[in-house]
Amino acid sequence: MGRIARLATAGALLAGALLLGSSSTVFAHASLQSSTPASNSVLEESPTAIVLEFDDSIEVAVASVELFDGNGDAIAIDPPRQGDDDTIVTASVPALADGLYAVIWRVTSADGHPVDGSFSFQIGTSSSDVTGDELINQVRAGAHSPASVRWAYGIARFLSVLGAIALIGVGGWLLTGATAVGDRAIARRWCRVAAGVFLFGSAMAFALFGVQATAGSIGDAFDPSVWSKVAGVDTGRALLLRLVFAGALLALAIVWDRRSQGWWRGGAAAGSVLGLATFPLAGHPNSSHPRLLWFAVDLVHLGAIVVWIGGLFMLLLAGRELLAAARGERIARRFSATAAVCVPLIVATGVLQTWKLVGGFDDVAVTDWGRILLIKVTLVVVLLAVAGVSRWLLLHDGSSSIRRTVVVEAVVGVVVVALAAGMVGLPPTPVVAAQPFAARVVSEGMIVELSVGPGAVGRNELHVVITPPGGSIVPVIAAAARVALPDEAVPAAPVQLVAEGVNHYSGFVTFPRSGDWTLDVIIEVTPGQTVLVKRTVPIP
Repeated sequence: MGRIARLATAGALLAGALLLGSSSTVFAHASLQSSTPASNSVLEESPTAIVLEFDDSIEVAVASVELFDGNGDAIAIDPPRQGDDDTIVTASVPALADGLYAVIWRVTSADGHPVDGSFSFQIGTSSSDVTGDELINQVRAGAHSPASVRWAYGIARFLSVLGAIALIGVGGWLLTGATAVGDRAIARRWCRVAAGVFLFGSAMAFALFGVQATAGSIGDAFDPSVWSKVAGVDTGRALLLRLVFAGALLALAIVWDRRSQGWWRGGAAAGSVLGLATFPLAGHPNSSHPRLLWFAVDLVHLGAIVVWIGGLFMLLLAGRELLAAARGERIARRFSATAAVCVPLIVATGVLQTWKLVGGFDDVAVTDWGRILLIKVTLVVVLLAVAGVSRWLLLHDGSSSIRRTVVVEAVVGVVVVALAAGMVGLPPTPVVAAQPFAARVVSEGMIVELSVGPGAVGRNELHVVITPPGGSIVPVIAAAARVALPDEAVPAAPVQLVAEGVNHYSGFVTFPRSGDWTLDVIIEVTPGQTVLVKRTVPIP
């Protein structure tokens, strides 16, 4: 069935091979690595600042850090600022009294995706009427944008990329060989409408990005103060540039007629390349390394899609009569030859991007991103198969016979673009939330309060607060701790504890992997009297 059919088969086999591949290093949105104070920690005195350290660059200009007391009342703190590098966010706090506190944070990673979280900490060892989790649930209602904002932002991304494909793809074909199609009034109207969609989607994306980043409402999309915040971060600047180029292309499309076609050709060529470049600038390549390499891969991927899908739109604009003529035959064959180059580029760059994002497909169906990817891959294989049929019809029955298959290709292509736009806002790997651990154990008349935070793989802070029988303030002699992972045959490892105050000990423990870890705390109450406290700490 020709080269395209062979490519379709190869694409299907390659997709299957990828789905059976093994995992390696993964890539996801920024995640919190550590905090000061640590999650669930017990402090002897008030901290001077809240410090959040992430595993990727953070756009501090749209970061938000809020502090609440044990009653759920907000405490005024300084605006967030960058720490020692662009992965650290810090906010100074006033002197705090003893009690329970909750921190609610929201940041935007370098790839333009908002990430939020929360944790609690305590100053002093007195008991609180509420737990840390209860306080967080009480004050965290405003940490997320409404679902309407997320849906609107997804629609904006879709309109933006669809408008770019319809305008730049069709415009490029009209001005680089398909002049017979460009002579038709419907083609010029198409470019004007496509430019309008591109501009509208870009404007929506710019306004709603700020709303997403600041957990605002739809009404905040019209707030100039939100716009100024967006313009201060890399993703926002890329979206603003896209808006400018979309407006310029719309102006060129409006003035395009036969007398100004040459001017439109030159202006559109520059504006199109620059406009397309804003998509990787506002996406995952912004936080990939080496950045320039993955920017180029993403731009080639998008450019090949623009040429291919734009060419399908161009054939639809040609009409039956032109496709049946000799000029239409030449245009269709030129498109077929170009598609034979674009399709391998799309497949190859798509594979590279996916491998960079998730490193394999062992757990692809675990996330919404992966499930949409499976649907997208299936539709792409269908799209390639239909393209193979079009190629066979073109070679055997002429260009007039491919109109129906071209319609099917275009419709499926638009659906694939919509799925891709939806995937951009989703994390490609499972988001493993930290699970702070806290427990109160009564043993031999003694109350022992244990806390481990943030409760994630890696370095954690352990606090042990002891109340001897009868509530005596007489200090115990010593305390020691150890952790083990019996299910994985990981032997017990000691945890060095230091005295923070009377009957208050703390230390750092590293969990190298997830699982149900056993925590043993050995307390020497008096000479010859030792109490063992044992608990299971689940690490997600």
